[in-house]
Amino acid sequence: MTAKVLTIAGSDVSGGAGLEADLKMFEEYGAFGTAVVTCIVTFDPAADYGHVLEFIDPEVVNRQLESALSVHEFQAIKSGMLGSVDSALVLARELRTNELPYVFDPVLVCKGAGTMVDLKDLFVENLVPLATVITPNLEEAATLAGLDPIDSVQGMIEAARIIHAQGAQNVVVKGGARLAGEDAIDVLYDGETATILRSRKVHEKLVNGAGCSFASSIAAGIATGMSIREAVIAAKEQVAHGIAGCLDNATGVASLFHPAARTTPSSEVVVTVDEPLTVEG
Repeated sequence: MTAKVLTIAGSDVSGGAGLEADLKMFEEYGAFGTAVVTCIVTFDPAADYGHVLEFIDPEVVNRQLESALSVHEFQAIKSGMLGSVDSALVLARELRTNELPYVFDPVLVCKGAGTMVDLKDLFVENLVPLATVITPNLEEAATLAGLDPIDSVQGMIEAARIIHAQGAQNVVVKGGARLAGEDAIDVLYDGETATILRSRKVHEKLVNGAGCSFASSIAAGIATGMSIREAVIAAKEQVAHGIAGCLDNATGVASLFHPAARTTPSSEVVVTVDEPLTVEG
């Protein structure tokens, strides 16, 4: 049976992030993907390619979501940029009526825009407790956990522990290239153990879509029968190759190349997994 995965996310016309990235990643796992559009992200070339976000009316988001769930039987749901309180509440209401695995990428910051979307409290109260896996980056993890900026692996583990206590079943804190050092590091915490994943940074470019694609890869992995740990490790490898093979564009932030692991794998990409550390909840 072909796995089916639903993404609820914004459309990024650059093609590297958002629902465009999610659908590309689903196909890399042999899964069928469909999407609910929550907002449209465009760029203003006259203003240094600044982001412009236009949010879809929550009633339209609701109709899309109800339509998708009535048309297909999904094996997993992934959400990215929700953008508005109403859209987030619509999703939470639908998730409470089913038991599908839910991968929650809690988008609070739009890369390049530097704007914090004020959804923290709503996320913590309504969506974090529903997450099979939540995948915050360093800024999002610090915000959700109520911590100072995170600049170490220990800080990532502490944030993951706090977010897990908020109700998420599994937490992946994405350090990626933003953490100092030679390695791009991510931490998986399941409530008992913290597993540290590493891959050598292959360049210094900022790459759009890495976080979205990490989360959608995890969702596709779960949908196709992988364990949480297997899905996270596979996602780390897929995204590392996509970063290595990224495509330059006019915005100055490169676009992740989603099929790179299959079409142009980099010999520099090696993902290593540390022995799990026992961490008290």
